[in-house]
Amino acid sequence: MEDQGITVEELAQALANQFDAARYEITEDSFREILFIRIEGLSKFDSAEIEKRANPLLDEIESDYEEIILVDL
Repeated sequence: MEDQGITVEELAQALANQFDAARYEITEDSFREILFIRIEGLSKFDSAEIEKRANPLLDEIESDYEEIILVDL
């Protein structure tokens, strides 16, 4: 991801900002190539709102992960 100009940490911070979250955690499953980003308060949003807020960021990055999954912290 860093080759595309954004680190995992920067992506997680940007996504947390989209949901006005003060806290987030990152977990990587390198075996299955999945990135989990846990965002404080994410459960307050329905899936349509999560997609609306997250997809613009996720669509503009190129990732080494098969999946990036957002979950509530």
